[in-house]
Amino acid sequence: MLGRRRGSSSSKSHEPNTGTAVAADTSQGVTVSQFIRELDESVTNRLHRMNQRLRLLEQQMERLEANVAKASSDSETLEGCS
Repeated sequence: MLGRRRGSSSSKSHEPNTGTAVAADTSQGVTVSQFIRELDESVTNRLHRMNQRLRLLEQQMERLEANVAKASSDSETLEGCS
């Protein structure tokens, strides 16, 4: 029973109440299965987009680091000429 609390007079009162139930009806099982599948697809797609964005940010960071290194070496070269 979903509404059962831990302190009830049931013989199973020492088991934790997880708030979930397994339905014997197969249509309910298909619905849960479909929900899990859609959730998995959604999470997979979001992780893929985040991974792509992270790769782009890493590439931008590498270009910026290269530009800073080049600017530093150019600055040292100009200082050495004067």
